[in-house]
Amino acid sequence: MTYNELVDAAKLRVRKLSNDALDEDVKTHVDFVLADLKRIGVNEEKYLKAPEDPLIIGAVLAYVKAYYGMDAYHDKWLAAYDMHLTRIKGGDYK
Repeated sequence: MTYNELVDAAKLRVRKLSNDALDEDVKTHVDFVLADLKRIGVNEEKYLKAPEDPLIIGAVLAYVKAYYGMDAYHDKWLAAYDMHLTRIKGGDYK
């Protein structure tokens, strides 16, 4: 999955179907997650530049869903993101 495909998947997760100035907001959230993954020790570029791993993709999508729009399920999506981070920390992503 390329970076642009990941952004498109994130847009779909938040039910944003149009292309407009708000795309940059979604990209900001995606970039945050990728930086956060690097912060916790994911150093392999294959996981950050072109992620195929479902845990990495799931973490990105959960975070974007939690913070884009901040709906009533924010806490549940944030917990899902945290759980993804826990699983990733225990994996072999270095």
